[in-house]
Amino acid sequence: MRLHRSFLKQVSTRVMPRPSTLPKEQRLKKWKIVRGDEVMVISGKERGKIGTISEVSRKTNGVYVRGLNLAFKNVPKDDETPSGKIQKEMPIHVTNVALIDPSTNRPTKVRLESYQDPTTGKREKRRYSLATGTYIPKKMDLSYQRVWKDSDFDTTPEMVNAVTFETAPGVPPFPEDLMREVKNRYKKHY
Repeated sequence: MRLHRSFLKQVSTRVMPRPSTLPKEQRLKKWKIVRGDEVMVISGKERGKIGTISEVSRKTNGVYVRGLNLAFKNVPKDDETPSGKIQKEMPIHVTNVALIDPSTNRPTKVRLESYQDPTTGKREKRRYSLATGTYIPKKMDLSYQRVWKDSDFDTTPEMVNAVTFETAPGVPPFPEDLMREVKNRYKKHY
């Protein structure tokens, strides 16, 4: 007996695979975890392990933790991968990780609070630990800058600092007709 496709669609994802992104209603609106944060996995096979967030996928509500939840993936064989398999980080749902409180090094829940800098008057949202009230700053992940290397095509600092245009008093930097067109922007040119 064969089952109808409409029934199979509801039961098995093999017949009708799931879309790779979540609908907008199911995506998280407010994210308290960003790239570079120290987190602890609180459920799943990697439970209790601590790592750093390397990537955040807001379309799937997932985070990639550096060195955790590794899986083998098949790739074409070449000089770099003679076996044809590589280890790759797989996403962990954002609800399965918790931020580490910097004062206690334990997982904690976080509250967002509005903060105004007294010197500049600039407002921002800050993260505070619910357990201890400690401020948890957002870390800048600058690990990608380690791979930057100077090449032959880079502009040298001497060329950047060199003065290439000298202004003369009374002479506009552009031709007169171009300056008139820029000043009269409502004029139609046919």
